[in-house]
Amino acid sequence: MVIPQEAKTILNRQTLMAFATCSKEGAPNVVYMLQYWWLSEGELVVGDLFMNATRRNVEETGQVSFCVWDEQADRSYKFKGTARYETSGAAYELANSALHEKKPDKNFKGVIVVRITEVYDASRGPNAGKLIATSQA
Repeated sequence: MVIPQEAKTILNRQTLMAFATCSKEGAPNVVYMLQYWWLSEGELVVGDLFMNATRRNVEETGQVSFCVWDEQADRSYKFKGTARYETSGAAYELANSALHEKKPDKNFKGVIVVRITEVYDASRGPNAGKLIATSQA
């Protein structure tokens, strides 16, 4: 999937994202995430230091959504995707390597790997909620 450049720029610049999951019963859960990195063009890795409901929900449903915003530019984007939880492999190593730069004595419990399937304009205005990118899968 090709992420629109402005959405990718805001995601790269932000330090905080709102990350949403839901349980198999449909109970919503949203938390902020600070530790995330690109694994590939359409995959994002989110580090798990303290997850409980988020991890459980990903393992149960594999569905996530997250939102990033730029207050100065007055732009916001919502991403949707499928996710898996991993405790080893390339994504886990990428996240731990980044974490070790700031906290050499810490390791993630695991990571969530999100394959982004849809991107929406979440800014105010006439295009609010408009689907602007989707995977071909």
